[in-house]
Amino acid sequence: MTEDRSRPIRLLLVDDEEDLVTFLTHRLRKRDIEVTMALSGGEAVAAAADLAFDVAIVDLKMPDMDGITVMEKLRDLQPFLQVIMLTGHGTHDSAWEAGRLQAFRYLLKPYDFEELHGLIVTAAEGKRRRMQREFDEKLNALMSSTTSARDIIEESEKLRREYEQE
Repeated sequence: MTEDRSRPIRLLLVDDEEDLVTFLTHRLRKRDIEVTMALSGGEAVAAAADLAFDVAIVDLKMPDMDGITVMEKLRDLQPFLQVIMLTGHGTHDSAWEAGRLQAFRYLLKPYDFEELHGLIVTAAEGKRRRMQREFDEKLNALMSSTTSARDIIEESEKLRREYEQE
């Protein structure tokens, strides 16, 4: 698996506040981040079923589905996805639950845009490193379990295609 640092970060932005989503999308696109907007948890899950993302920013409180449930569903679809929980309604319990589910960060509104942008970049890099590490581990296990060069090449190509879809 080769790392493609030239590819823009793919971000899923999930919040029921349309003005906030539109504003953030505009600012992030100026930073060469590909943003897909979702105004509900259901829209976010549907988008993640169709497109691969590096990072998701998920609001905690939404009418159709809370952010914790959205995060669980997104992770079921895309296990390497890094999730930043963004909320104006933070509680100790919701922060604990986000941490238990390994959210990349739990950020309270109002937030600093530069900090948020930095978190997005760091989260995307973390996803890529994690994928590379897992790919390398699987490839090493494959190479130690077979002596056939043809098998190694075929299986490594399967692995590469699998990780490219993520």
